[in-house]
Amino acid sequence: MRKRFVVASIVLAFLFTLALPLSRSGAVAPAVCIAAGDSLAAGVGSTLPRERSAAAILCQWSGEFFGERTELVSIAVPGERTSSFLTEGQLGRLRETVEAAQRQRSTIRFVLVSLGGNDLLALQNTNESERDRAFAEFQMNLGEALAAIRRTVGEVPLLVLTLYDPTEGDPAAERSESWWVARFNSELRAQASAVGASVVDLENPFRGHSAEWTWWPVDVHPTNEGYEAIARQAWKALGWDREAPQVRIERPQDGEQVDRRYLTVRAQVTDAGGVERVSMWVDGQEVGTLDPLSERDEWITLWETPWPMAGPPITLEVRAEDRAGNEGRAAVRLERFRE
Repeated sequence: MRKRFVVASIVLAFLFTLALPLSRSGAVAPAVCIAAGDSLAAGVGSTLPRERSAAAILCQWSGEFFGERTELVSIAVPGERTSSFLTEGQLGRLRETVEAAQRQRSTIRFVLVSLGGNDLLALQNTNESERDRAFAEFQMNLGEALAAIRRTVGEVPLLVLTLYDPTEGDPAAERSESWWVARFNSELRAQASAVGASVVDLENPFRGHSAEWTWWPVDVHPTNEGYEAIARQAWKALGWDREAPQVRIERPQDGEQVDRRYLTVRAQVTDAGGVERVSMWVDGQEVGTLDPLSERDEWITLWETPWPMAGPPITLEVRAEDRAGNEGRAAVRLERFRE
């Protein structure tokens, strides 16, 4: 009896060993997100670039949206310029990264590219003729770099970041630093469009937020909050999420009477792309926001009502906005308290 048990155990162990390679080969490879270019793509300035860079945040959101495992591959090099991108190995590493993903049959969800910032910084302390010559070189190198990236990645969504101006100067002031930022951005938009890339505009969203979104004047790089802002702009540029959040008000119920000073407002909000903000409106005026509960998709707040004022019924509305800017709404009609 003992001998049969030992033989059976050996057979089971052998079968289990055989099954391991099969299960591994049958596992679905994670989707791949690629960050390329300079320090902005690398996440310099964040407290933990592999988790808090714009590309890392975007990759996480992508996994949540598609319901899949994701892996960020960053080949970005701090200090990279358009010329060095073409000649010093990063373009070759991009090809290797794409080929590796293809071999393991991984979906490449997006390629995020940041180039131009160091070309712009190189214009400092140069005369106007030198700036014009350097800008012409940037134009040529950027076109070549983006065309090469497009050839390498094929039809994969390609995101190109514009530059932001931490000084928040006047871009209409000719030959000023802010004017040069605007000129570089104009070229980035044009060249990105030429290769079918999506432009992630940072120039306008960052204006008025430099104090919280960047380390300026100590450093030009974004803070954690700044990288989250970049990720939100990139998410919108991808255009995957076109559906508004679904909103259902659980409390108070339609037709309920407002009979006390404070009422709990609770709503269920669902959205595949992630809910960004949930606000409360009374008779067309925003009066506050709802906070997320530990329960999935539940949002809550305490509302100071107009009780015991008499008058017409009250329209209480909950509006939810997702990361892509889509808005969903739900409303209830409430009766005022009457003695």
